[in-house]
Amino acid sequence: MQLTERHLWLALLSTLIIRLLIAHFMPLTGDEMYFIEWGRHLDYGYYDHTPMVGWVLAGLLYFGDAPVWLRLPQILIVTFIGWAIYRLLRDTHPQSAVMAAILFLIAPINVLGVLIATDTPLLFWSFLSALCFYRAQRDDAVAWYLLTGLLLGLAFFSKFFAGLLGVAYVLYTLLYVRRGWRPWRGIGLIILGTLPFIFLNLLWNYNHCWDNYLFNLINRTEGDTFSLELPGKYLLMVVYLLSPAVVYYYIKEGWKNLDPRTGMGVFSGLFIISYSLFLLLSFWVSIGLHWLLSFYPFVFIGMASVFSAKALRRTFYFMLPYSLLHVLVIAVLLIMGPGLFRDNDNIYRDLVYGFYSGKMVEMLAPYRNEYILATDSYTESAVLSYRSGGVHVPVLGIGSHHARQDDIVTDFRKLDGKNILLLSYSANLKQHSDWFDSVELHTLSIAGTQFYYLLGRGFRYKTYHREVLEPVLSHYYQIPDYLPVGRCGMFEKYGKPQPAGNK
Repeated sequence: MQLTERHLWLALLSTLIIRLLIAHFMPLTGDEMYFIEWGRHLDYGYYDHTPMVGWVLAGLLYFGDAPVWLRLPQILIVTFIGWAIYRLLRDTHPQSAVMAAILFLIAPINVLGVLIATDTPLLFWSFLSALCFYRAQRDDAVAWYLLTGLLLGLAFFSKFFAGLLGVAYVLYTLLYVRRGWRPWRGIGLIILGTLPFIFLNLLWNYNHCWDNYLFNLINRTEGDTFSLELPGKYLLMVVYLLSPAVVYYYIKEGWKNLDPRTGMGVFSGLFIISYSLFLLLSFWVSIGLHWLLSFYPFVFIGMASVFSAKALRRTFYFMLPYSLLHVLVIAVLLIMGPGLFRDNDNIYRDLVYGFYSGKMVEMLAPYRNEYILATDSYTESAVLSYRSGGVHVPVLGIGSHHARQDDIVTDFRKLDGKNILLLSYSANLKQHSDWFDSVELHTLSIAGTQFYYLLGRGFRYKTYHREVLEPVLSHYYQIPDYLPVGRCGMFEKYGKPQPAGNK
């Protein structure tokens, strides 16, 4: 079967419609609503990551907050990249261009890829940066190297994983580019292009307790140890993500066709280098599927110079039903709703919270004039903030090392003496009674399951500071002595923690 440009337009349109439908019917996830909170509190940095997705969402929120609207960047970026793959390959690999672009578009992760996250702008800027790197390799032009760096800087301002693409550029130059000083001049120009964004991130951290550094390099890596099991899981995940057919033909035909020094080999080289770096990391860290997505388009561009026409055709015959099976599963899950998992209490309650959180906010509305709504989970607070029309819902309790943006947003000193409604999965809310002058415990029943809430009158800030804020400061805000500190909002609000050695 010979696929033509007409088939490509059909694939572009059909996959776009499928993603729009999924985006309409699938409730926003907790992570998405957490990033929406970023958009409502515009800044040039956030607790977990660099700020690009917050900026994107801030612009979208100005016009509305419907799920399809907020997910539109992710939906359109996939369509754009599919079209761009074809345009890139059309002149040099006319026989492969349509097939490679269609394979990218119908890959399950792209057909179903509707969630707005930090990976959304990361994918966009990384792809554009790699295109410029390809042109820089071909033309050896200063402007293309500098533009590669600027776009890499924008990718870095989307997520720190962009740094791995920078490492891939260096390793590609070291392994495959001709010797001499000119390639390294290009690497220097790439670095120069990223420096403004690195400086802004350092400035934000200098004035925000070094939150990014503490979270990504210290707090979230506690307990990570060498493992032989994790690389196996990573390799299985790669096979699933790429599909068995893609992996098979890269192995079968790569040895005779894969030359990263020629043609589209730049992209296959970047793909192999980046995924190999993740393999090395996987001996210590559990690699998430979404970590790989910003390098994913390179797999399909590389096919043009690696796969034979027969391999491309057979890969398509595998990928199409493989993807349709995923679409069918998602359709069944959305039609059946949470009830499909009623026998699993944990999954069912999570799904009920996602599907019915708006109803929960309505049920608690009679208390809202007298009580400030709060939860004991960052995800749950983000969900209720969105369902409350953007009114921030603070988090009571220590919480996890993830998603502590609430530390920046909420000032518990201002809640002293206030009444607070604390919504929770847990029935054991009486343990928090010391934080209030008086408490009442209630049950919230919805969709055949139960949640719990505490009505706390007279919030005791001093007690909360002693029982919660001091441990939070000691555990999450131990800034190493070698880092200079400009401002730290947590210290200004609640005082500095005791040194680790004095705990």
